[in-house]
Amino acid sequence: MSEVSERCEEGCDFEWSLVSSSDIAPRIIKSSAAIADLITAGAKPHARKSQNVWSPIEYAGHVRDVLFNLRDRLVVAINEDNPLCKGLFGTPRIDLGLYVGDEPDVVAEELRVAASLFARTWDRIPDVLRDRTMVYGYPRPADRSLRWVAAQALHEVEHHFVDVRDGLVDS
Repeated sequence: MSEVSERCEEGCDFEWSLVSSSDIAPRIIKSSAAIADLITAGAKPHARKSQNVWSPIEYAGHVRDVLFNLRDRLVVAINEDNPLCKGLFGTPRIDLGLYVGDEPDVVAEELRVAASLFARTWDRIPDVLRDRTMVYGYPRPADRSLRWVAAQALHEVEHHFVDVRDGLVDS
């Protein structure tokens, strides 16, 4: 299966087709640890730079939840033909206050666990199954291979590392 090369529309220049399958797990572990370190470094991870920009702890919680969600989607797609998996509902989670009161050290540990579980799952999926597809709804509905979905998990972590870092600069 050959997927069209795509680049992040939000300016981080991430390009899914350029990611090696073998690089996904270690990069997710490394970038998730970097986010965890940032939110526990003593800055103000609950503070928002503006009303319309998530706080660093909200971004970290989002990344944690994305990794759990996408890990489960991979397992579903291994067992079902081209499933339509439910979305994460990231913005409603924030809007409903589901991350309010989350402590940085707890979110950091959960993020490390989510990254480890995702990485181990990805590394254990046989190469022959990585071209299986699922219907993925973001940024637009499309059939996506498991390789693309794993690269999307990496994109989420690396993209939001920048959001966390930038959110702490002016705190």
